Amino acid sequence: MKNQNLPFQIGEHYENWEFDLEVLDVERIKGYDNYLYLKEVNLYGFTSNYTELIFLFDILEQVILKLNFETQEQLNHFINNLSITKIKWKILELNLTITYGNMGDMIII
Repeated sequence: MKNQNLPFQIGEHYENWEFDLEVLDVERIKGYDNYLYLKEVNLYGFTSNYTELIFLFDILEQVILKLNFETQEQLNHFINNLSITKIKWKILELNLTITYGNMGDMIII
């Protein structure tokens, strides 16, 4: 899935970010490796407050981004301008969780 609007491209190698990752104790799917991305990630002018990268055999398979918004208008503006296809998202109040990758419905957000 190549999309220039996405901060991470599915299928890329672990080595691209290995010094910017911290191992997570969670194992969402048996056999996959979960990492917290330590650098700032911007998406459409908003900064993610949580970025998780999920790898299988050092190949990026799934991305989870969490963003917080100050107002409903900001959240609506972000969603209306979202030009990314094949993503799932969940909204809880002013918090948005986005996930995309090869794992589809295997990931619960």
